[in-house]
Amino acid sequence: MKKTQAGMIKINQLSKQFGSLVAVNNIKLEINEPGLYIFVGANGSGKTTLFNLINGLILPSSGEIVFNNTAKGNKIEAFTGISTEPFKTEPYLTVEGIAEISRFIKKVPKSEIEKWLSFWGLQQAKQKMFKNLSTGMKKRLSLALSLFGNPNLIFWDEPFNGLDPLGIEILIQLISKLLHQEKYIFLSTHLLNEISTVEATYFVMHEGKIIGTVHKNSKNKKTTILKLLKQI
Repeated sequence: MKKTQAGMIKINQLSKQFGSLVAVNNIKLEINEPGLYIFVGANGSGKTTLFNLINGLILPSSGEIVFNNTAKGNKIEAFTGISTEPFKTEPYLTVEGIAEISRFIKKVPKSEIEKWLSFWGLQQAKQKMFKNLSTGMKKRLSLALSLFGNPNLIFWDEPFNGLDPLGIEILIQLISKLLHQEKYIFLSTHLLNEISTVEATYFVMHEGKIIGTVHKNSKNKKTTILKLLKQI
C-alpha cells in the first residue's frame, strides 16, 4: 500500500492521569501507512482513553499528538470518525435527531444520514428514541455516525460488543472495503476470533502502556498476543 500523507499520526510521550490513576502512560507511537491497527488488553488497560485523547474528546496530561506533520488541532475532526464504548447521548433524542446533530458537526449533506442508516439497517428506527433502542441498535448507530464525512482515520472502541451475527458479518465486510480504500482503522476488541482473517497490526496494552507489537506479517499472531497477555 502507498503511504497517504493525510493520515499520518505520531504520538509523542502521551500521558493521561485521572487523579492518582495513570490511564495512559508515556505512549510513543507512529502510524504512517493505511491499514488495520488493533489494540488489545484487559478492561482498564488504556485503550479507550487513548482513542479519546487522539480524537480530542479529552485533553492529555502531557505529551503531543502530531497529525499530518502538525500538532493536532480542531481540524482533526474533519479526518476522523469515532465509535465510543459505551455510546451515550441524550436518551429522549430520536435516531434521526442524533444523526442530524452529527451531520451538523461534521458539515456533511443530509444524504449521509440516509446512506449510513440504511447501510446499518436503521431506517425503520429513525423515529425511535435512543433510550428505546436495543444494545445492538445503539452499536449500529454509533458505527454509522463514525462514518459521516468519509473520514480517513476511523476509531472503533469495542465495535463487536452488542452486535448480532449479521451485524458482525456486516462490520467485517466493511473493514475489508475500507482497507481497499486505504483507510486507517484503529480498533479495540477482546474478540480476537472475529477479525483473525483480516490482516492487521496488533498493539498489546497493559496499565496504560503498549507492552508489545505484533506486526501484520508476523506468524501465529493470536498465539503471540496470548503469550504477551499471560506474561502480565
